[in-house]
Amino acid sequence: MTKLGALALLVFSILAAGCGTLPDARPFADASATLAVAVKSSGQALTDSLRDAGSATPPDEKAYEKLVDAFDAAWANRVKAVQGVAAYSDAIAEVISAGREGEETAKKVGDSLKALASTVNIAIPASAAVGVATDAAVFLAKQIAVVQASRKLEDTLAQAQPAVERIADELAHEAEKQLKPSLRSAYKNIVSGIKSQYEADDNFVAASATRLLELRQKALRDPKGVEELGEFDRMKASALASLKERDQKIDQATSAYRARQQLVTALSDATTTWAAAHRDLAAAVREKRKVNVTELQQTVVELRELVKKVRAL
Repeated sequence: MTKLGALALLVFSILAAGCGTLPDARPFADASATLAVAVKSSGQALTDSLRDAGSATPPDEKAYEKLVDAFDAAWANRVKAVQGVAAYSDAIAEVISAGREGEETAKKVGDSLKALASTVNIAIPASAAVGVATDAAVFLAKQIAVVQASRKLEDTLAQAQPAVERIADELAHEAEKQLKPSLRSAYKNIVSGIKSQYEADDNFVAASATRLLELRQKALRDPKGVEELGEFDRMKASALASLKERDQKIDQATSAYRARQQLVTALSDATTTWAAAHRDLAAAVREKRKVNVTELQQTVVELRELVKKVRAL
């Protein structure tokens, strides 16, 4: 081979390596869709678990039903949001599959981000300077403007990442603000219901020390008091056994509450994991390598295991 031919081959190899091939983003979209299904089934498991717990110990049935309904409504919003996550992921997979760059592609990504934000109840203002908009809405409006101003596909996806992470943060915040407080209130209601069923025994045991002392003094003065003392001891033993049963029920309610909280926390973590998978997707497009969704897939597996745990309560 001549020196000129070798040089031409070297240049071609460098150019070929630089061009590369865009990754297949379908695994990312598929994992996101699976996450959406897992979130929906998680909410159903939680609601069913709460209703079953309430039917066993109804301290204030109307108040409890109101709490469960509020949780159910908040979860419906979360299902809507994660379905938006799946739709956005599918749209991004299609954009990458098309392999086009420029204004039209940037606009598609920006519009997909707007649609995703709307599912989390964030209304993007027409102008980032609108005073009535929330901080999240203003931030997203500014970031989407940056996204739509980009022209290279890899830059478009990279600029979308801060918006994706902010939306994921909003979902996690919603869990802390609405879902977990609802679970905590329901738990307190359940415990109150359990305690109310054993109130008489609890009051008896609380007053037993004074009464026991009186009966013992009486038995010392009058042999007939021994029988009365024995009867009191039997009543106290029965009351203590009843309270032990109460405490076991409260322990079970506490374990169930912790399992529900654990599932809600896991769902927030799953949203963060999705945002991380999106970051890897953007890097994969830039580096022309395979997309890694292993962690996101594992997160879905863990969610399913927690759902089984909640259903078994």
